[in-house]
Amino acid sequence: MTDVSNPQATVAAMPRIPKPPASTLPPTISRPALLARGSDHEFRALIHDLMAYSRRIGDCRDAFAAILDISGMQYEILMLLSRIGAEGLAVGEVATRLHRSAAFITIESGKLVERGAIERIGDPHDGRSVRLRATRKGGYMVRRIAPVQRQVNDALFACVDARRFRQLRRLAAELVVCGDQGAALAEFLSHTKAREAA
Repeated sequence: MTDVSNPQATVAAMPRIPKPPASTLPPTISRPALLARGSDHEFRALIHDLMAYSRRIGDCRDAFAAILDISGMQYEILMLLSRIGAEGLAVGEVATRLHRSAAFITIESGKLVERGAIERIGDPHDGRSVRLRATRKGGYMVRRIAPVQRQVNDALFACVDARRFRQLRRLAAELVVCGDQGAALAEFLSHTKAREAA
């Protein structure tokens, strides 16, 4: 059983990744900095770990949302708006910060408006625009979930000290930018290959 109280000891006790056998498969990356002795074995292991951790974060998000009886995306919107203040955010700003489309945010935020957790307000600088902000009920929902969030997030990041947190925060922000570029390239190449195959 995994010792969640000491994640660093758990990682240290894990078996070392063996040297990969010679493979005739082409590498999945070409950057020398990410290759180990010419192999993408360590890179593939990193991808698997990142995907696994991403799923764990998603599971925790969905658990928080379930306590509040809202969807995971609605939970993210509510958490963001609850920390913005009375001025709120435009739909486009919410979409940018959560890395989602404005259309998707409009749909999900509308459900929160129906629940009374957030509200639409006019933009004092642009009469044609609408902003979103958390309501008193939304604030109550956020405060109610906070004790559970603290326990779970402490466990999620138990292996991260102050120095590693600052490094992780910078790296995560940079990876999101790289991720946007990679996703756009993957979509373009997939469409190109599909047209070639047609």
